[in-house]
Amino acid sequence: MEGTAFGRYQLIELLGRGGMGEVWRAHDTAIDREVAIKTLLPHYAQDPDFTERFRREARAAARLDDPHIVPIYDVGEIDGRLYVMMRLISGRDLLSLLSAGPLEPARAVRIVEQIASALHHAHQEGLVHRDVKPSNILVGENDFAYLIDFGIARSAGDSALTSASSAVGTWAYMAPERFSTGDIAPSSDVYALACVLYQCLTGGVPFPGDTLEQVAGAHMVVPPPRPSHGHVAIPTALDDVVAVGLAKRPADRYPTTVDLASAAQRAITAPIARPDPAYAQTWSPSGGPAATDPPTVVAGRSRRRTAILIGALLAVTALIAGGVFIAARPSEESRTTTATEQSAALPAPTPTGPPPNTGPLTGLYRADFGPITHLNDVPGPDPSKASDRFAIRSTCLPTGCVANATRLEGTVAYAKPFVLDRIGDRWFAVGLSAVPCKTDQATEAWEVMSLRPQPDGRLAGEFMSLTGNDCLMKRTVTLTRTGDVDVESLPDPASLAPRVRSPAEGLWGEYLQTRTFPRVGQQQQATYRVNTHCVRTGDRCISFMWGPNGEANPLVFDKDAWALFTETDVVCRGATMHVKKTGRYPLPAPAQTPIPELNGSGRQDQSAPCAAEVEFTETMTRTGD
Repeated sequence: MEGTAFGRYQLIELLGRGGMGEVWRAHDTAIDREVAIKTLLPHYAQDPDFTERFRREARAAARLDDPHIVPIYDVGEIDGRLYVMMRLISGRDLLSLLSAGPLEPARAVRIVEQIASALHHAHQEGLVHRDVKPSNILVGENDFAYLIDFGIARSAGDSALTSASSAVGTWAYMAPERFSTGDIAPSSDVYALACVLYQCLTGGVPFPGDTLEQVAGAHMVVPPPRPSHGHVAIPTALDDVVAVGLAKRPADRYPTTVDLASAAQRAITAPIARPDPAYAQTWSPSGGPAATDPPTVVAGRSRRRTAILIGALLAVTALIAGGVFIAARPSEESRTTTATEQSAALPAPTPTGPPPNTGPLTGLYRADFGPITHLNDVPGPDPSKASDRFAIRSTCLPTGCVANATRLEGTVAYAKPFVLDRIGDRWFAVGLSAVPCKTDQATEAWEVMSLRPQPDGRLAGEFMSLTGNDCLMKRTVTLTRTGDVDVESLPDPASLAPRVRSPAEGLWGEYLQTRTFPRVGQQQQATYRVNTHCVRTGDRCISFMWGPNGEANPLVFDKDAWALFTETDVVCRGATMHVKKTGRYPLPAPAQTPIPELNGSGRQDQSAPCAAEVEFTETMTRTGD
């Protein structure tokens, strides 16, 4: 095709060829400028589903506006070939750059930071790249980096995982969940970027292999390698950054790509100190210390450990060869982690100031809160931020790690002492208070704090205040340790009773709500996502049902049943009417986790101008995680 016309474009030079098509330097005769054109193989245009998705996603990518994303100028089809026309960048792709050897750590992090910015911008616009790898990163003058192939990367990795050995380059950067469940989310881009960071530092991919079976098995079961191993110039603090970025579970990774890049930058400018062994252990339910790092697979392990690893790899091989995906475990984002998962908790956070005087979460902490938002992250009317100070005393017992916390000053939450339990990889606190809600009369409010230890020693998460009457607010929160505390001045958490897991915690995931009004012969259906938060005694919980438009239906669990009580004003016939809904939903017997179906009944009262009193029955059927 070189030197030939392609529509209004004159193809000048072939810049690269891959499994999906070719990239050409071309002359746009309509506007007299040189551009880059990626043409896809003709058979892609014969698949109408691919063609529609290609056009839709390429146009969405063309709307992205970030200096590190190569701008897309045009997308279409010429002579049966789909194409994307974009800015011509003078530079080399990162894979070619790495062929000369690994990069100096500061340079590697500088390039990764730029790509992290591009990915974060795309994620905020609802796009996931899905094929982050060095060959899709261009490095221009002064190491200015660009990310390419937005909106057209999907088929390269997702269409036939077992069909061609040429896809190994893509497999090398694919997150474990993409091999098992096919899930694609921003967290999979975080994982891929961590793979790129590792390769920039060492010159090799973290999980090498010549076949899909080898690569997929390593991604799914082999612990992340340490880039500093055998590379004295690489700060050991980058080992922790790569380990978090390459976590097997999406919920254990950095929340965003910029968090990964920021952690990498901190690691090379102020390497993180290793935690004191006294604070770097978690505790198993049996009472003994549990290892804080995943066990490394090396020769000399027990036969049982070797058999487990070999069995897992054989299972991956068999499933992929047969075109079968491994069933997904429930995602950590979609539910509250239970007490039975405490033995899988993360190591205690690395101290940033003086070493803690006892326990993994003990000392004086500053809590920095973000502005108030709705629970679906829509900004509220008050953009102000806040800062509180807490004194915290913690300990780890055979039943798990627990902490007593007292707010010393501030205005956001928890005026009284409250308790944090380490459940899985996070610290959780669920408390009750009273706040005005829609009237001057105080209403019971549920205050939920969820914090995850970060590589730099801080804890980050969110604080929510929820009422059964649908008054809601959320703030981001970050805890930073500022010094030691007089532990004798605080309640001893060792005297606390263990946290009780509530059967109501089985209500989580996606549910189809079917509400029937028998008297008027009508039925309503809606799909909700449900999260449940319970107090430590397990007898009271709040379950929030989130609709696709941000609407919420709160259910308060007390001992053996959920209660519905909401009041809201809506417009009917051009005027405002008051709607009150009440209902009761008994706990299914026997208790199940997750709960497959919840049944109940209730009543809806409406004021004028659409006054009515109608009863309803309701069934909530679980449809997924």
